[in-house]
Amino acid sequence: MLKLEVPVASNVQRAIERVKTGVRGPFSDPSMTTYILCPLGNDLWDIKLVGGLIWKAEITSQNKRKYTTDRFASPLTEAGYSVVKFNKKMHRRLGVNGCDLSELNTPHTVYHPNGSKSENGFCSIEEEFLFPDGKKRSVFVNSYVRNSAFKKQIIDEANNLCDACKSGSFQMANGRQYLEVHHKTWLSEGGPDITENMVALCPNCHRQEHFGTNRRYPRCYKKN
Repeated sequence: MLKLEVPVASNVQRAIERVKTGVRGPFSDPSMTTYILCPLGNDLWDIKLVGGLIWKAEITSQNKRKYTTDRFASPLTEAGYSVVKFNKKMHRRLGVNGCDLSELNTPHTVYHPNGSKSENGFCSIEEEFLFPDGKKRSVFVNSYVRNSAFKKQIIDEANNLCDACKSGSFQMANGRQYLEVHHKTWLSEGGPDITENMVALCPNCHRQEHFGTNRRYPRCYKKN
């Protein structure tokens, strides 16, 4: 079986973005083991669906079974992307069905772009946070993977208006106003990637939060 050519990174990213919008390509069923890490959003996406879009011209109904997740993984890591493969096959809330970070505590291998690999390299940690309203919550946090489902939820709930200034920004090709998700307690400060720590902001308000003299949103704190 011939090895697939290493794709151009821009083509890989284009395929990932299409999968994010719901495009499936030649495969109707997602993988149950293997995912690619998007470097722009730090979220995991189904490698079978991404690979199907990248090599769509080569894949036909007669040869689909030859295009396994293992076959996609090697050229994608060579293209500069990290790939995570779980030891056990099962339906997961990853890739196209959400992002349950606790699943990353099950046995898996991370294949890195430099050719190295790490066993259970994307494990998450359960930590307790105290929120400004006085409530405590234990959540799974991860240094590598973000929750794409939460980001979409926050943008959808904003209904095209910035949570801070209550205005729009500019209209995108899909007709929606462009908004960015901001973490009230920054991820670099150890803030959790959960909806309680997120707001949808226009670019101007988002920059104000990071570079202005005053931060608008109260921070949550990690409990020791």
